[in-house]
Amino acid sequence: MSSPDPRLSRAVTAHAVAVAGLSAAHSLRARGLRRTLLFATLANAIPAIGEYLAINVLGSLRHHTRPQSRGVPLPITLGWYNISYATFSVAESLVAGADPGGSGRGSSLPPITALLATNLDLLLDPAGLDSALWEWTGDGPYAAEIRGRNDRRGIPLFNFAGWLAIESTIALAYRFLTADDGEDETRPGKAGSPEAGRTSALLLLLYYLPAAAWASKRRGWKYLLYSLPFLAALWSALKGS
Repeated sequence: MSSPDPRLSRAVTAHAVAVAGLSAAHSLRARGLRRTLLFATLANAIPAIGEYLAINVLGSLRHHTRPQSRGVPLPITLGWYNISYATFSVAESLVAGADPGGSGRGSSLPPITALLATNLDLLLDPAGLDSALWEWTGDGPYAAEIRGRNDRRGIPLFNFAGWLAIESTIALAYRFLTADDGEDETRPGKAGSPEAGRTSALLLLLYYLPAAAWASKRRGWKYLLYSLPFLAALWSALKGS
């Protein structure tokens, strides 16, 4: 397999940095400074630890985007933050819409966030593998027709278990650490509002659409089918319901 195109690596990095800026701006409006810093810390540190373990301890994964620190690339860490924040914000909006009298932070919020983010990765991970952005050191049963740069096929299932665990941990930690906070319920665009959900859905489209374009070009229609629950959640958030 050929090396990844340096231009693609630079584009992925620029994309991650730009979306991180948009995510932070969204979070500042919806949550304020303290909660923004808290979520950013959790959603960067926890995935970075997971990536470090997968790369340097388990030896199951290698990344090819730059810049990197101990094998963990900046665009991947920022990508985790972007997806974690936006899926959490969409989940808040959906949960609040289903329970208007609640705070949008019920016990269903962590699993919904984790399921949405993992469902998106059913599309993102094959696209990244096929584009030589990363490679798995062993074969996997998911997307087995796609070869990595090292000629290994597919994606191991523990990748998706990792997504579920990491996203659940971020959401649970954030809920626990903000459980006793006061919040201005009348503030426009606050967390859990339809407005916050809509703009978060737009942030997620910045990840979904390039991956969907890859699937369409490669005629990987099954990956678009697998990600339909994620797309349905985005549609619901965009409608504000």
